Amino acid sequence: MNRIRSREVAMEILYQMEIQKDYELERFLRHYEEALDDVYIKSIIGLWYANKDEVEAQISEHLKGWKLERISKLDLSILRLGLTEILYDDAIPVKVSINEAVNLAKKYVDEKSGKFINGVLSHYTVKE
Repeated sequence: MNRIRSREVAMEILYQMEIQKDYELERFLRHYEEALDDVYIKSIIGLWYANKDEVEAQISEHLKGWKLERISKLDLSILRLGLTEILYDDAIPVKVSINEAVNLAKKYVDEKSGKFINGVLSHYTVKE
């Protein structure tokens, strides 16, 4: 069970949920045959879903001249994942959540996206 890969899968599932407007987690998890940290994935996506209005509001608050609808779906999925970890998962240090989100952006989008993700998430230096 690799946490980095499990975090990637959580981001992929959040992306698919956004694209398909389908929030049935188990349906998405069935597509992954590899060993994953299912507890983490189910927990973080469940936390996002239960708190999605607050997560979206927090993201919007730090967009500076952008609207949530204008962000790429992939960047939005990474922001949702990172901010959900920061706000609702006390077991993960804020710096780790930010660093992992930036790494996902660099891997799946580009360097510019990594800077954007860092700019939004860096407003959360300590757990609230």
